Amino acid sequence: MRVKDWEKKLDEQVQELLKSDTFIRGKNDCGTFVVNVINAITNKKVFNKEYKTLKEFKEILKQNKKKDLLDLVNDIALENNFNRIDVDKAQRGDVLYYTDDKSELNGTVGICIGDRSIFSSKDGIHIKLNNSCTIAWRIKWKFIIK
Repeated sequence: MRVKDWEKKLDEQVQELLKSDTFIRGKNDCGTFVVNVINAITNKKVFNKEYKTLKEFKEILKQNKKKDLLDLVNDIALENNFNRIDVDKAQRGDVLYYTDDKSELNGTVGICIGDRSIFSSKDGIHIKLNNSCTIAWRIKWKFIIK
């Protein structure tokens, strides 16, 4: 469920990411960016584990019996009723997964900002066409009035 003024909150999160000049795992990586956006637009924290290194993140995966990032994201989506949708149907604020064999986690998650999605990685901020992504999840459209 999205909060009132969610689009403004989404834009603020994107601008904050764009201003960050140094990649810090657990602070402005792909996962924390997506979690921060979901928290801002729904007022719901969907992941609250802290980590500072890739090794610590992989330990979280292991503790939760997840084989990789996609496995974890699928679980979070299921727990929060974020329905999987065709990437062609992704709209602003939805979550997309991009398969990347070069990444340590075999992929990355980002946020739809129109016909493209924004991702944060150790190599910098990347904008990808939505149709180049593998999977998308709808972050609920029903509004919560605060």
